Amino acid sequence: MGDLIILMGPTGSGKSSQGELIARDLHGVHLSSGHLLREHPKTAPLMASGNLVPAEQVEEVVGEVIDGIAQSKPIVLDGFPRTQSNVHWIDHELLKHGRTLRRVILLDVKRDTIMERLKLRDRQDDGAEAIKRKWAAYERFTLPVVEHYRAMGLLTVVDGSGTFEEVRDRIEDVMR
Repeated sequence: MGDLIILMGPTGSGKSSQGELIARDLHGVHLSSGHLLREHPKTAPLMASGNLVPAEQVEEVVGEVIDGIAQSKPIVLDGFPRTQSNVHWIDHELLKHGRTLRRVILLDVKRDTIMERLKLRDRQDDGAEAIKRKWAAYERFTLPVVEHYRAMGLLTVVDGSGTFEEVRDRIEDVMR
């Protein structure tokens, strides 16, 4: 059974950047659900328009990609789960994909910090309206997911503010 580590946080919190480092340190594979969805033919048009992809489609794409990775390689997955449907998928389908959830890390970053970070990114799906929709969806759907993992004892909250290196050091501390 292969390990799965999940990175959570709002858009712009640094999940993908930090996920790359964690995966490298673990000699594993980093999967960014956002990147996967922007590249997948079924979901790319929705992502390009700044809309959220339906949970079932996200689960399908994530499952397909997980199946293609050797179980000997740990996976660091960011941006998934975001909804209760995704949590249900992890709780009931993850084992079928040969993975066990080991840890959930929440990058906790204030909204004004995220807005500053997003100004530095040049992505089509980071327009003002798209960011508003993403933030509202995070508060409505993802924060309950965070609480689910907190109740399970799997959640570790890491302060995601500060420099890239400072956040990396904090994550390394909790990974020990």
